[in-house]
Amino acid sequence: MEDSESKNKKDKKSIWYTILHIQNLNEDDYLHLVKRLMYFVGAGFVASFLIFFVIAYIGGIGRVSNIILSSNVGLYILAFAAVLSGYLIRFIKWDYYLKVVGIEVPKKKSMAIYLSLYSMDLTPGKLGRVLAAYTINRVTKKRVTKIVPIVTMDIFTDFIGVGILAIFTALYFNKFVVEVLAIDILLLLPYLFILNSRFYRFIKRIVKNERFLKFFNIYGDEYFASQSILNTPKTYILSVLVSVPAAFLNALALYFSLLAIHLKVSIPVIETVFIATSSALFGMITGIPGNLGVTDGSLVALISALFSLNLNISSAVTIMFRFATLWFGVIIGGIFLVYTFRYWTNKDVIKEGLTESINNAKNHIEKKFDR
Repeated sequence: MEDSESKNKKDKKSIWYTILHIQNLNEDDYLHLVKRLMYFVGAGFVASFLIFFVIAYIGGIGRVSNIILSSNVGLYILAFAAVLSGYLIRFIKWDYYLKVVGIEVPKKKSMAIYLSLYSMDLTPGKLGRVLAAYTINRVTKKRVTKIVPIVTMDIFTDFIGVGILAIFTALYFNKFVVEVLAIDILLLLPYLFILNSRFYRFIKRIVKNERFLKFFNIYGDEYFASQSILNTPKTYILSVLVSVPAAFLNALALYFSLLAIHLKVSIPVIETVFIATSSALFGMITGIPGNLGVTDGSLVALISALFSLNLNISSAVTIMFRFATLWFGVIIGGIFLVYTFRYWTNKDVIKEGLTESINNAKNHIEKKFDR
């Protein structure tokens, strides 16, 4: 009997249990899932620290530290402001996706849930962002499989914004054109299955794995029914119009980081956009969470080559830029992830239920008086 209970507890802690019970995630299951995903964030923090140390060592730890510590704080703050502005612009498409799918979330809650996404940027493929779908499910009672396509579209269109800027700037400088184009195409391929129901139906026909079919027979059709609502020209056009400026603002953080270290040379904005977006793509193709290592190394190399700067300067700027983008996002996301825990507590659910009951009673009374 005890062995059976122990096995059930173990099964409930497995990732497969979470997937198969995607519609029935309770507070304990959710918090346990968050805890498991935070291991990736912790591992990413350690890996990122080691990468920063190696970069600083290559550039000379003392000199790199002096450059960072003597930088213009006011100009460096603009890097964070640019990144945060990009997040707020991206919220426009997030809010639009919710409306298209027919999910109503109060703006304050929607913004908090959206910003919490960035806490999961160090999970493989940003898959940890699916936490947002569970939280929206908790708030709206809509099925998770109806919400997940919104998360998928948000990740995909973010990539599209970076990819478009990377290819246009590569063409402008006539550098890495073939490489950037090839990476863009390769990174598009996985999304063909996630966004296109034809590939899904094809996979269902050829795959015989029982557990795989069980999962997709339960949730696949509903997922793609919701996804098909988002697959319209209008949605993609709006997504591009939002994602490209947002990606530009993210790249602008590199420009402000360069300005902050008191460089005497001219820094063209378009070159910083090329460096930031190309480095991001080079990191994406590896599939490493947070593009750790590859993007950092690419930044050091490209900053040194294009601006003819010493390694100590390019190393310092790389560390500053990555902190203003990747780690700033993870920190902001973490704060809002903790904030959204209130949507999972029984106290909050009871409070919302009472508020809804009071409002319903109030509306009922008002209707009677109107008569």
